[in-house]
Amino acid sequence: MIDFELYRIFVEVAKEENITKASAKLNISQPAITKQIKNLENQLSIKLFERKSKGLSLTVEGKKLFESLKNPIEELNKIDEQTSKEKNINIGTHNHMGSCIFGDVINEYCLKYPNVNLNLICEENSEMIRKLKSKELDIVFSKKYSEDILDCEIKYVKLGYLHEVFIANKDSIFANKEITLEDLENQIIYVPRIYAQIVARLKELTIGKNLKLKNSSYKTILELTSSSNVLGLITREYINESDYKKFNLVEVKTKIDLGETQFGIYTNSNSFKELNDLIKLIKVYFNGGKYERFIKD
Repeated sequence: MIDFELYRIFVEVAKEENITKASAKLNISQPAITKQIKNLENQLSIKLFERKSKGLSLTVEGKKLFESLKNPIEELNKIDEQTSKEKNINIGTHNHMGSCIFGDVINEYCLKYPNVNLNLICEENSEMIRKLKSKELDIVFSKKYSEDILDCEIKYVKLGYLHEVFIANKDSIFANKEITLEDLENQIIYVPRIYAQIVARLKELTIGKNLKLKNSSYKTILELTSSSNVLGLITREYINESDYKKFNLVEVKTKIDLGETQFGIYTNSNSFKELNDLIKLIKVYFNGGKYERFIKD
């Protein structure tokens, strides 16, 4: 039995007579559409399209198939829309990434699509990817992992960069100096997750030195650094100016190269209209200049 999705793609390409236009409407990549059309032709053992200078044209066999399918496909699309008035999209995210980075996108999406439930699920990196592969999650907001997790099912879209910084109380010994690796010796540093990428980076930079890393929540890090002579390590983009003022904090200058971390979204092949619309909105936000603070320094 031929997959209905192949027929749906064929009808859209036939209507548009153009792979690029069909790709935009279906939110499927051009190579993927070309591959699916080829699959359909192989399964039917007929040629459906001829290439022309500005697109495609149906063959005689293609026209016959299109005439047979266009009305049924349109009806099925209508039925699909009616039966999917309320959808659930399961999003894997870290606590702060979901709210601080994607908060505005989520809010706008919920206003536009009140019948779609966005379920934010906080998990460890490995668990989120496992659930994405098993389609328990539809999309993951995350810092970039190693390339070896990518396969034909999992795709990554780069959106921007995050920057890890040291913070301290305005009145501390660190506020008006440029700290070096030597300044970290025997120094208490509060970090959000002891297993985070930036913690691993910091340990690499300070091999042989005695660091006192303390695992705390973001709120606790702000409170502790505001009330004592310690350092906090946070993601710059997660903290706003009002937090700095409220807790009497400053970003500490440093000669230590903490680098930057790329972030984006991971998706799987579990494609449906509501999810595709969310992905489109995310791309609009990050490609349209609304999130300038995330561009590379």
